[in-house]
Amino acid sequence: MVAPGSVTNLLGTMFPFLLVLVDLQYEGAECGVNADVEKSLELGKELLVAGQQADTLSQFHAAVNGDPDNYIAYYRRATVFLAMGKSKAALPDLTKVIGLKIDFTAARLQSGHLLLKQGKLDEAEDDF
Repeated sequence: MVAPGSVTNLLGTMFPFLLVLVDLQYEGAECGVNADVEKSLELGKELLVAGQQADTLSQFHAAVNGDPDNYIAYYRRATVFLAMGKSKAALPDLTKVIGLKIDFTAARLQSGHLLLKQGKLDEAEDDF
């Protein structure tokens, strides 16, 4: 029999990776990105599939810097931060995503989950 705690721990460690995989399939609405930003996002996806998280993060940084109003760039960077175990770095990006696109459910749920882990119950409730 498998202990419930070990299943919960396994799901907790795999959740960021599942988000990254789901995000790779997500094709959001057009964000009005320019060619350089689009190229950075595509290259970042390719690097992520290859397992090069640090290089992926660099590409997503470039995409955010190239178009600060692109919610997809912030969301993808946040998912890489989460995959790297850097939840504190991911939270500002998720907050920015919610500010840019208030109905982006995946960002709201992930932000709420992180806030709940930090003990910020009121803020987590707002996201949920």
